[in-house]
Amino acid sequence: MTRPAIAILSAGNLIHNLDVIKTKVDPVKIVAMVKANAYGHGIRSVASKLDKYADIFGVASIDEAMALRKIGVKAPILLTEGVFDRSELLLAATEGFHVVFHSGVQVDMLKKVFLPAPIFAWLKVNTGMCRLGVAVDEAKKYYEVLSEHHNIAKPIKVMSHFACASDLDHPLNQEQLLTFQALQHVLKEAEWSICNSAGLLHFSNCHYDYVRPGIMLYGASPIPGVDASSLGLKPVMTVQTAIISIQMLKKGSTIGYGARYKCPEDMMVGIIAFGYGDGYPGAAKDGTPILINGIECSVVGAVSMDMIAVDLRRCNGNCSIGDPAILWGEGLPVERIAAYTSSTVWEILTGVQNRVKFLWSHT
Repeated sequence: MTRPAIAILSAGNLIHNLDVIKTKVDPVKIVAMVKANAYGHGIRSVASKLDKYADIFGVASIDEAMALRKIGVKAPILLTEGVFDRSELLLAATEGFHVVFHSGVQVDMLKKVFLPAPIFAWLKVNTGMCRLGVAVDEAKKYYEVLSEHHNIAKPIKVMSHFACASDLDHPLNQEQLLTFQALQHVLKEAEWSICNSAGLLHFSNCHYDYVRPGIMLYGASPIPGVDASSLGLKPVMTVQTAIISIQMLKKGSTIGYGARYKCPEDMMVGIIAFGYGDGYPGAAKDGTPILINGIECSVVGAVSMDMIAVDLRRCNGNCSIGDPAILWGEGLPVERIAAYTSSTVWEILTGVQNRVKFLWSHT
């Protein structure tokens, strides 16, 4: 029998989540973000299942883009970090990729390479995230360089990124929007994009031409304190394993490395085959929920590399070795796990390791 750590992924829920987004933004185009191995869900599998439904796929690098082309993905692909050298710019033109230009260095590459086909250009402007993007006062200059190049397809897209969209009342949101809207009066022939998952939920009047959802596609909420189910989303990934040991421990016994947890009474404790080596948050606190046979139990003691100890008292003795344990997914939103750790839902989902078996369901 193989180790029971598996991730069950729902193609039906994935397509459902995209449909939910479409109803919120229609007729705006959707850039489905599949970077970082599709937020831990498998970039090839996710893109192949969404190829007929998404307008564009968003990736971080040309390597990710080429992986999708090699499996036959037909939809346009956006390189959100742009290209890293002239050879990648040439390849992007050959493959028809959309390319983000976020620096003068990248724009200058256009002068040093012959392009065999038009480039679909996105100019990224830093409106307050201060991560990538040309300065606002240089945006017009770089936009004109792109516009005047004979092998840049029109219209050029102009994009930016919210820093605090998950916090509706954060003042930086309005500062960024005002800056972005001011650019629209200057670069009148462009198409526009600023909304990520939280942005498309909080700023429905600013969907513009493209939105770029990521975490919503995978059935998790981008807004603290808001359940994904209340947004109509369904979890794509359900991570589960099984109980591999059950012990009756005496009052005062301590559990795990560092003896963090001390049994308050005689109690049944189960050991499940999953740990931080599989991608479970190592900083999970005592009390982090885990479903055993559909009953909510909790982590006790420090998470180990390969195992987690679970308080089975709520099962009232109705559990056995081999019984299933759900770590997050159907019946246990990943947001609840994040609340007991120092991690975010983004970190948890992208952190699932390759020794966990991935099994796709059509439902």
